[in-house]
Amino acid sequence: MESIQATLKQTTVADIVQRARSQSYGQRLSAQQERRGKDSGGILVPSAFQVPNEIIDEGWLRELGGAEVKVLLFIIRKTFGFNKIAGDRIPLSQIITGAGLARQSAVSAIRVLEQCELIRVIRGKSPDGTRNINFYQLITRQDYNKTK
Repeated sequence: MESIQATLKQTTVADIVQRARSQSYGQRLSAQQERRGKDSGGILVPSAFQVPNEIIDEGWLRELGGAEVKVLLFIIRKTFGFNKIAGDRIPLSQIITGAGLARQSAVSAIRVLEQCELIRVIRGKSPDGTRNINFYQLITRQDYNKTK
């Protein structure tokens, strides 16, 4: 039994995120380009959406970069926040606008989140076949998608 445990390497959240980033970010944007984004303005409203505890408790929030957190929060809002526990179709343009990111940053962040197994992306096309609209699911320790 000890020999099996000795061969299994403990993989940390930081290791997973680092590996996913190295495979996803072909060409990084400069810090100035990353900061550029629309100021969404707006006011606080008395409603809210929930973020699964494991995003914080297991260290994902600490390890993920700004673009990755923005995309993750946007997907959580569009799925859990609208009571679409099983996921939802979200156009990339909506993610770009909602997260205030450049297209390249949003696509790279989605790849990282997918490789870290925080989201599941089911790729598809719009009913008329003219554009890609993917179906996004949040993957959690207690996978809510099993019950739907």
